[in-house]
Formats: sequence, structure tokens, C-alpha cells
Amino acid sequence: MTIPEAKPYVGKNCWVKWTDRTGQAHGKVLRVEDLRFVPLYGTYIIGDTEEVRLEKVTEIRVVD
Repeated sequence: MTIPEAKPYVGKNCWVKWTDRTGQAHGKVLRVEDLRFVPLYGTYIIGDTEEVRLEKVTEIRVVD
């Protein structure tokens, strides 16, 4: 996923699915608060309870 693809989700509650460094899939409902670039690590989705590396996101959708 790229930054322009993720920007519309900022400020919304979303189901985010991602893979960790071992390839295991995780999913969680997050309130997406920001997108932030961290030097040497890449871009992250900053959620209310979790930070997820944007390049590891496999699915994101808005939930009510």
C-alpha cells in the first residue's frame, strides 16, 4: 500500500490486516490517526492502539 492509497482512511475507524516480520497475518480495528514516515523504518499507519508498517498492510477498509 502507498501513502496516497492510505490517506483517505485518516480519521476513520478501519479494519486493518497486515503481516508481521514472520509472515503471520494479523487484523484489528483501528482509528487511523495519521500516516508518518520514520527514517530508516519507512511509513507507518498511526492508529489509536497500534502502529503498523504501511508496506506490510494487505487490506484496509472502513467500518461503521
